[in-house]
Amino acid sequence: MSKVYKRTENGTATIADRRTGLDEINAAMIGEAKKTVRTMSSISRTDYAIDYRDGRTVRLILVDAPAEERTAEIRPGRTGQVVTANGKDYVVGKVIPADRPTHVGAPKGWEPTAYVDYWSVRNGKAFDPVRTTNAEAKSGTVGALIWAQLSADADQ
Repeated sequence: MSKVYKRTENGTATIADRRTGLDEINAAMIGEAKKTVRTMSSISRTDYAIDYRDGRTVRLILVDAPAEERTAEIRPGRTGQVVTANGKDYVVGKVIPADRPTHVGAPKGWEPTAYVDYWSVRNGKAFDPVRTTNAEAKSGTVGALIWAQLSADADQ
């Protein structure tokens, strides 16, 4: 996983790439900005605090880069989220909620449940037949892993 610097200046946090963060640290320590620095401390190997003479306070913390949401094409004009299960990528459609009406011809006593359709991904596009999973998927299956990832994403 790549690293970036979380740069907080007077309470306002931004994300800076690693090179930009290191450039600011080096400039404050030994570079052209050295004369504008009141104090500088290395709190840890990945955490720096810089107090400038003009009153700014900057804190740089090396953190993991935010994960990029990957998408793939399901069909022309429609994309879905890509999730990885058992080392293989799958594109997942939108979750169909359980509170939809029952349809004519449904077996007596049938209750709708939330479900999601998913496909294998090849070359950035959906491939293979449609598969479906829900909360009752057999544990250890790809469907159960996909449903668990979607549930974890929804909880965050």
